Amino acid sequence: MKILKIIGIIVAVLVVLVLVAGLIAPKKFDISRSIITNAPAETVFKNISHFAAFNQWNPWSKLDSTMVVTEEGTDGTVGAKHTWKGNKKVGAGSMTITKIEPNARVEWALDFLTPFEAHNQAYMTMESVGGGQKLTWGMKGTMPFPMNAMMLFMDMDKAGGKDYEEGLANLKAMCEAAPRYDITEVDWSAKNCLAIRKVVGFAEMSKFFGEHYGKMYEAILKAGAKPTIPLGVFYKYDEKAMNADVAAAIPFEGKNVLAKGYSNLNLPASKAYLINYFGDYQKMKPAYEAMNEKLKTLGRENPDMVVEEYVSDPMSEKDTAKWNTKIYFFVNNTAAAK
Repeated sequence: MKILKIIGIIVAVLVVLVLVAGLIAPKKFDISRSIITNAPAETVFKNISHFAAFNQWNPWSKLDSTMVVTEEGTDGTVGAKHTWKGNKKVGAGSMTITKIEPNARVEWALDFLTPFEAHNQAYMTMESVGGGQKLTWGMKGTMPFPMNAMMLFMDMDKAGGKDYEEGLANLKAMCEAAPRYDITEVDWSAKNCLAIRKVVGFAEMSKFFGEHYGKMYEAILKAGAKPTIPLGVFYKYDEKAMNADVAAAIPFEGKNVLAKGYSNLNLPASKAYLINYFGDYQKMKPAYEAMNEKLKTLGRENPDMVVEEYVSDPMSEKDTAKWNTKIYFFVNNTAAAK
């Protein structure tokens, strides 16, 4: 009985100590780390606002190769949800995007289910510094009484900070290794073109251009006019149908040109956003993604029209890495073809 009494006293003292510690220990916490990356804002923002990228740079993915990850909603938008379930090292839980400020801030509701239940807020901020971006990644929340007593005996900032430092280092490397696409606002000069427009399947696009450019070039020369750089004018992409409403066009200068099977296309002067792309025509997707991220910062989801200007001649330049395509994105309807 005496032993039980002593144990009871010890337990009571410990309970009192925990309660007292809970009264004096802080309840709120905010763990964060920062890093500077020398990468374009659009590239950085895409990698912090999409779970597809998060799966590549976060420091926890490597802790469990069999971890089950599921995604819900539209990635990169408010409401998108990332759920994971893994071993004891990673536990189980979910992240849900709750706020997005393009090229500035992303916030997530961070809900842990195992090995312990907790509901916190994670965030990532961007700030332009010189030619790069300062990133701050953190988590904040409230530890309920009396569990907050643990904050007197463990350094949460030190313990969690290591993971944030590792994750930011991974993110920095990922952003700086990504292809760079400088996006500039330019003045598009008016152009009169000989063109043919139709809906073409993605797989038939090269054949479509190849079939008509030569014929149009000859027609322009025959009319006594001067052909310039050939264009691909894209009015609409249909990813589901795998086709595009597109015109193969060759601008010309001098005399008017009329040719059977072709029409005249006027592309008026306008402002446009330009990416100067070098590489294979089949590998342009990252350039388009970079521009789409830029358009989102302008409050636009899609361009009104896209024009690809094929500066290089694939017949004379065999090295695809040197193929130069100027990609123009029009967002104000002013360059809509007539």
